[in-house]
Amino acid sequence: MSYYVGIDGGGTFTDCAAMDDEGRLYYAKAPTTKDDFAVGMFDALSALAEECGTTVSELIASTERFSLGTTVGTNLLVERRGARTGLLATAGHGDSILIMRGTGRTAGVEPDLLFNPHATSKPAPLVPRALIREINERVDCMGREVVPLDERGVRDAAHNLVEQGVTAIAIAFLFSFKNPEHELRALEIIRETAPDLYVSCSHQVAPRMGEYERTVATVINSYVAPASAACFRRAADRLQESGLKHPLLIMQVSGGVLPASKAMEIPLTSLGSGPVGGLIGSASLARHLGHTNIIATDMGGTSFEVGLIVNGEPLVGEEHIIDQYRYKLSQLETTSIACGGGTLARVDAHGGSIRVGPESAGSAPGPVCYRRGGTEPTVTDADVVLGLLSADGFLGGRMPLDRGAAFKAVAKLGEQVGLGPEEAAAGILRINNARAAELIRQQTVVRGYDPRGFFVYAYGGAGPLHAFAFAKELGVKGVVIPLGNGASTLSAYGCSTSNLVLNVEREQLLFAPFPLDELNSLVVELEKQALGQMLELGKASGEVEIERFGLMRYAGQWLHSLLVRMPAGELTTADLEELVSDFRSMYDALYGRGAGLVSQGVELVTTRIHAVARLHRPAQAAEKSSTKPVASNGHVGAREIFWPDRMQRVESEVFDGRELRHGDRISGPAVVELPYTSIAIGMDQSLECDAFGNFLLTLVGGSV
Repeated sequence: MSYYVGIDGGGTFTDCAAMDDEGRLYYAKAPTTKDDFAVGMFDALSALAEECGTTVSELIASTERFSLGTTVGTNLLVERRGARTGLLATAGHGDSILIMRGTGRTAGVEPDLLFNPHATSKPAPLVPRALIREINERVDCMGREVVPLDERGVRDAAHNLVEQGVTAIAIAFLFSFKNPEHELRALEIIRETAPDLYVSCSHQVAPRMGEYERTVATVINSYVAPASAACFRRAADRLQESGLKHPLLIMQVSGGVLPASKAMEIPLTSLGSGPVGGLIGSASLARHLGHTNIIATDMGGTSFEVGLIVNGEPLVGEEHIIDQYRYKLSQLETTSIACGGGTLARVDAHGGSIRVGPESAGSAPGPVCYRRGGTEPTVTDADVVLGLLSADGFLGGRMPLDRGAAFKAVAKLGEQVGLGPEEAAAGILRINNARAAELIRQQTVVRGYDPRGFFVYAYGGAGPLHAFAFAKELGVKGVVIPLGNGASTLSAYGCSTSNLVLNVEREQLLFAPFPLDELNSLVVELEKQALGQMLELGKASGEVEIERFGLMRYAGQWLHSLLVRMPAGELTTADLEELVSDFRSMYDALYGRGAGLVSQGVELVTTRIHAVARLHRPAQAAEKSSTKPVASNGHVGAREIFWPDRMQRVESEVFDGRELRHGDRISGPAVVELPYTSIAIGMDQSLECDAFGNFLLTLVGGSV
């Protein structure tokens, strides 16, 4: 038996998903171990092997493809545990990363802080001023050398930074993406001086316009690289020692995977790759269900992630913010807030009301009910108090929860605001679900999309339990709990389904009407580069699918660039006219008809080649419809649940989701319990199981 395995290392749990060569799916999870990621990974693999009916060593030895997505790099950055990093910048521009943009204080912060600037501050510097060295050199915006590189200055700076204890250096010179000669020479000098240092060059990490954003990307890459590379290397070594015969693949924010040896070159591209795995998994399943417009929602223990799939394709973002630092990198777009099962509930010191988030209990100590030392109530504790989450069935019974401890913690919070324990717990959930719904509105309505035309895919450990409420508030078509019990590990499933993906791009400003010969030459050159890189990964040109995109904007606009698909083959004048027309249509749809002035010219800022090599994977096995009544397919009894949307206790049916079969239909109020998640079915709602193990939640007046 062969297996295709995906792992997603989250902030709270490490999730595993596997498919065998007959199309059967298996899932498992274990708490994340922050001190040594590999420990939690092998704990999860042990649980997965048990599900597969084999041993860990036999599972790994039989694995045809092993894909890994982690939050290692993100955690290094947020917790400031990265490498001591130095920065080489063009003379006069060393402080750009410290000055930031004008929105530096508020970039990525909670919405309510936007109106309270006194409560905001700039983030802690990734590179202190003492480790920034300015180098005499200058290249202009056309790529012409204005001031030659001061090679002695580079050598002296490298010596000095090594004496200061740096283990990584970022080189970010002005307009290096137009002419990288100075950065390449500086790299050579540093390697001669200190060959063991990790060095990033901005023209390789982020070859895009924007001095600040390019510098941030390069610094972050150097900051997380040594530890990220060590993590990938340890994971690869342990897997190979356990019998893995194929290279470890690392999930990328581009929506694909790369061999670990390649991913180590620019680890920035793996930051936030876990949520992208969920988006890829949702897109894969949506094609089988015939859904084209999807709101993919991942509510785990720490955060709530939202990504959109429109007309069958995940949306691509060009900017990313992490810990208030903004940088440019093409990636499948996901947005997150602190709105997970481990999010803490407290009484606001100023308003005197309950506040949920942004702080999280994480996996250690975790919610109070975990009995690991947590003292403040979380969303998960509220779930337990209300009866939505069984204290005895968590993680398939392997991790019993302490309902009494959760009740006391929530009751103590409620006393501060004059509410009983159940009312306080209901308030926590209603606030949390309202925040989730608001984030979805921001990602849909603001973009010109009506959420009522979308299906919500709810996954992550906490997503299926809360979707009944936040999806109902949005009025969506319906809710899909993808893969049933596998919903808790969908990001890992997405990692296992991902293909080899490379993006090759160049920022070269062209004005409409675009010069035909120049653009054709540029496209051919970039495609050649992409195919060459794929060949290095063992994929011949006949195995690679090529897509072309142009990042376009109205002349002079710094913001509001849109990604427009370009046709294949040799471009014609008619193709370029249609490209401009498509851009104007997309702009009007997003910002309103007439928002773009007809008199404004159109610019093609960046030309991108998206190369995909599809990896073999078995088709998922389907099951036949059940011939038994649903009551005999997993009904385990009933219990009273305090439903937060009704603010009352209601006798609710309870089902074992592992026993439900294709065609089974359950009417609410009810709860379907699974080893790694639970599904709440509200009043006037119903749940149905399909042939592939997905649960389809029908809301009031809706259909799936």
